[in-house]
Amino acid sequence: MIKRALFSVHDKTGLTPLATELQSQGWSIDSSGGTAEHLQQAGINVITVEEVTGFPAILGGRVKTLHPMIHGGILGQLDKQSDLDDLLRHGIKPYGLVGVNLYPFEKTIRQPGVTEEDAIENIDIGGVALIRAAAKNYRHVAVVTNIDQYSRIISDLQQHGEITLALRKQLASEAYQYTAWYDTAIMNWMAQQEGVEVPLFPEKLILPYQLVQKLRYGENPHQQGALYRVPGFSIPSVVNATQVWGKVPSATTIGDLNAGVETVREMLNLRNFPHWNLAAVVIKHNTPCGLAVGDSPVETYVKAREADPLSAFGGVIALNFPIDAATAHEICAIKVDGVIAPGFADDQALGVIQAAREKAKTPIFIIPELVPLPTGSMNLKYVVGGLILQQADLEPVKLNDWNVVTEKQVPDGQWKDILFGWLAIMHVRSNSVIVVKDGQTLGIGSGQTSRIGSAKIALQQAGEGAKGAILISDGFCPFNDVVTEAAKCGIATVVQPGGSVNDKASIDAANEHGLAMVFTGRRAFWH
Repeated sequence: MIKRALFSVHDKTGLTPLATELQSQGWSIDSSGGTAEHLQQAGINVITVEEVTGFPAILGGRVKTLHPMIHGGILGQLDKQSDLDDLLRHGIKPYGLVGVNLYPFEKTIRQPGVTEEDAIENIDIGGVALIRAAAKNYRHVAVVTNIDQYSRIISDLQQHGEITLALRKQLASEAYQYTAWYDTAIMNWMAQQEGVEVPLFPEKLILPYQLVQKLRYGENPHQQGALYRVPGFSIPSVVNATQVWGKVPSATTIGDLNAGVETVREMLNLRNFPHWNLAAVVIKHNTPCGLAVGDSPVETYVKAREADPLSAFGGVIALNFPIDAATAHEICAIKVDGVIAPGFADDQALGVIQAAREKAKTPIFIIPELVPLPTGSMNLKYVVGGLILQQADLEPVKLNDWNVVTEKQVPDGQWKDILFGWLAIMHVRSNSVIVVKDGQTLGIGSGQTSRIGSAKIALQQAGEGAKGAILISDGFCPFNDVVTEAAKCGIATVVQPGGSVNDKASIDAANEHGLAMVFTGRRAFWH
C-alpha cells in the first residue's frame, strides 16, 4: 500500500492522533491550508498542497486541490500499467489515503439571519471532488470522511500494517453516503430560494433522513427498528421530542406517540372556543380510543381516558398542555405505555410518574408547545418498493360551507361539537364512525370494512351517552342503515360528507326519525 496521505478537513478534531500514527509507520503527509497549519503545530511533518502542485490557492481559496497533481495521485490505478506510465511521465506521486470533511453547509443555513452569500460560500467543491475520487479508487486508496472512522483506521494500521481492502471498501460506501447527504442538503436549500419553482410531485424524489435512535424493537419484538428524522425539521413533533425518563421505546410506541401528537395538534383549531383550549388523547394501535377537550388539565385528561377506559389500558397518552401533579396521579391510575406532553407544570409531576412507574419505566417525552403544521406539508405512505406522496390534509374546515340537508336544523349549541368531532375523526382509521358530545368522544368505531359495522361499534361504546349526541362518519353513508341505527340509540345529529348516489335514502331516514343531518362536502379518510 502506498504510504502517502492527503488531509484537507474543516473539522480538525481528532486528526493529530491519526496523523501521528501514520507518520510513525513511515507515511508522508500532504495537507492544505488550515489543516497543514494545524498538523505542523502538532509537530507533524507536512508537505503543503501548494508545494505538490506548484500552484497557489486562488479565488479566495475556492480552488486549492483541484489539480492533476492531486487528483492524478488519487485516481491512479496502481495495477494498470498505462496509469503507472502516466503518473511517472508527469511526476505524479500516488496517494494511499485521503482524509476530508466538508464545509459545514447544514450548520451554516440553520444560523439565524444567514445570507445567501454565506450559504453559497459554504458549499464545498474541492472536498467533494477529493472524496468521490478516492472512493472510486478504493482498491488502492482509503477515504476518510468522519472523525468516528479515525479509530478504525488506526486499529487496522496497528493490526495489519496497512488499511485492508475490506475497510477501504466500507469507507468508500460511507463516503458516497456522506456526499449524497451533503448534496441533498444543498438541493433542498436551493429549492427554497426565491424564484426557484419546485413541482409538487418532482420526477425524482430524494428524501434524506438522519438517525435519531435505535428502538427497543420494531413493530414486534423479533423485528429491529430505528427512528429517523428529516434534517433541519424543527416543528414540535415526536421526532424532535426529548425523552426525560423511561425505557427505550419500541416502534409501536413511537407510532402511537406520533398519532397522539398529531391528534392533539389538530385540536388547536378549537382554540377560539372558550374552555376548549386543552386537549388530551389516549392512543391504542395508532388510533384514538378516547379524546377530549376542556380547560382543566386533569379533567380534560380524565375525560379522554374515561371515554373508553377498557381500551385505554396499555395505551399511549398525548397532551397539548404541560403535566401537573394532579394529572400525573391520574396518568398513573392505569397502565400506560408512553406519555408525551409540552413539559411539566410543576416540580412534582415527573416524580409522581417515576415513583409509580419505577418498575415499568414508562417512556416519558416532552416537546415544545405545539403549533400547526405549515401550509404545504406533505405526508408519505410506504408501499413495497416505493411510496405514495400526498398533500397533508390541512385544508381549513369552514362550517359555513357545510349544508344542513334535513327538515330539522342543527341547534346552535351543537356546532362546536360538530367541529370537534370532525377534527377528531380525521385521525381515526377508516372506515370510521364516532359519537361525540360536550367535547368528548363517547364511541369510536374504526378500521371496519363496512360503515354500518363502525357505526354499531361506536354506538355500542357510547351506550346511554348517545342520547342527544352527534354521530360523525368519515365517508358518505350509501344506505339508510347508519341513520336508522343512530336514531334507535337517540342520536340527535348525523354528520357525513354526502355525495352518494343514494344520499336521498339517508336524508329520508333522518327526516323520518326527526334527526338533523349535515353534509360536509368533504371526506376524512385516514388509512
